[in-house]
Amino acid sequence: MHTKSTYMTTTAAYSYEDNGIGQLRDRLETKAAHIFDLGRRTTEQTFELGDHLAQAADLLPDGRFDKWVKVRCGLSARSARNNMAVFRNLGRFRDELVDLSVGATVLYHLSSATPEKVEAAIAFAEDNGRLQVADVKAILAGDEEGDDKPETGDRFRVGGISGLKALIAIKIRDGLKAFVAHVVTICRAIEAALAKPRVIKEALAKEIQDIARVARQELESLALFIEPELDGGRNTRPTKFPKKTGWVEVNDTLYTLGGVDGWPKSKEMRDWLAQHVLPVLGWAVSKERKPEWPLEALRTSAAEPAPTIEVENVADYHDAAPGMPDEVSNGAEVSDERIERFGKSLEEATGGFMTVSGETSRNRKRFATVPPLADDAVVEAEPASALVR
Repeated sequence: MHTKSTYMTTTAAYSYEDNGIGQLRDRLETKAAHIFDLGRRTTEQTFELGDHLAQAADLLPDGRFDKWVKVRCGLSARSARNNMAVFRNLGRFRDELVDLSVGATVLYHLSSATPEKVEAAIAFAEDNGRLQVADVKAILAGDEEGDDKPETGDRFRVGGISGLKALIAIKIRDGLKAFVAHVVTICRAIEAALAKPRVIKEALAKEIQDIARVARQELESLALFIEPELDGGRNTRPTKFPKKTGWVEVNDTLYTLGGVDGWPKSKEMRDWLAQHVLPVLGWAVSKERKPEWPLEALRTSAAEPAPTIEVENVADYHDAAPGMPDEVSNGAEVSDERIERFGKSLEEATGGFMTVSGETSRNRKRFATVPPLADDAVVEAEPASALVR
């Protein structure tokens, strides 16, 4: 009802006869009706709007389209031209962009891109699950691989939130490419090893061990925050992936691949690589929207945890920290229960993004006391920052 009222009021405000286009009234009114009916626009409707506007622009003599679209349709000339540019310049990519649900504002920025850069933006969206204005700007700036990069240093001179967002977009894009490339390299090496009659552990480890360590650090850099330490944050470390999730399994698998002493015995190697490592890493780099988790262990909450593999001297192969000493410098023992309670509250308050580990580096010691926990009601009411001050 509201749309019809607006439609009639706007019609009365525009005289086709006074503008010398009375003969086009019916055709333009049809286009205007379609434009009003679109309302709040999806990606598909953005293309439809551009189509109707482009047809109207082709009907009107030069100089009359801007007035018609403003008075009759309630759109500025700039907005109309943005939508027409989406329809005209991105038409060949319409299906992919609709499938990715790219927003109208992003489409406006992308409409001026070359076909090659539109393809790069679509690939970025497929890899990241979304495409934002900052991503498009970074791609249009010529920062993707293979382009000449005379302005590489300049991107670090742009300040403010917009400059930081551009840097983050570049890191996400290029960092993700590096992570995927490393995981794919690991998988190909494993597949080649499995194709042979016998898997040679030492030879395979030499090929993928270092890459696995790098891939694990890349994953943590891309996906995790920095965990505030209880002793003032002198030694920071990434937060942890929530337990019993696919990404914690990916992280743990890369951790194990990074140290040959953590691998199973030779007779168990083939099954471990084929039935655990390849499915887990394949899930991590899948281009499906919502890839199905390949291991039964994490499909239901009632599933038993996967059996752990015996590890000897893993610290020699990883940057992970060994267990902490039982005593601190003043001789007081640390209460594991209190640390666990504090960590649980922190994990709940941050939605699982932050956890507190009972481990520390070999050169550091536990501190004697843990900050007392607030009452449950206070913990729920206060923001996460209040828990980690």
